[in-house]
Amino acid sequence: MSNILELFSEPNLKGDSVKLKADSGDLSSVGFLKRAQSLRVVGDPWIVFTGTQYRGEFTHYKEGSCNIPGFANEISSVRVVPGGILTPKITLYEHINYGGRAVTLEKAAESLKSYGFDDMISSHKAESGAWILYDGEHYRGSRMVTVAGDRVPNYVPLGWNDRVSSVRPITDTWDSI
Repeated sequence: MSNILELFSEPNLKGDSVKLKADSGDLSSVGFLKRAQSLRVVGDPWIVFTGTQYRGEFTHYKEGSCNIPGFANEISSVRVVPGGILTPKITLYEHINYGGRAVTLEKAAESLKSYGFDDMISSHKAESGAWILYDGEHYRGSRMVTVAGDRVPNYVPLGWNDRVSSVRPITDTWDSI
């Protein structure tokens, strides 16, 4: 089955539309930057962002159709979550290029101190699901979103080296942030 996100320029799946089958870091490339007022998801969930390149505020939508009042005329970039969000798994590494000690998580960690990893992460592999990494404990501070299949070998160019303090998976009970 294909994973499709269809964006519509008007509420109730009306108006101009665009079908996406892959991530888009900038919806201006398809003429739909900050234009969506409703959407339809087929297949795996999608994460939508208010900023380009997967930045800004975000939320996720699973299969179905809906109006998006909280994100109407705000969506600038989108990512599909391959395989869905039901069985999240991420491996965090102490050093760049997946070196040093590693910890694999399948649930949220409000503080990586208990794992001996607070402010020590330099790379990761998102095995499944979608995850939010925070530079503060208790899910506070700056955030980075990663989805299944992401391999980030070096946080240095991202400005995230040795900054991650807490992580949590995006789940069906998770609210937009």
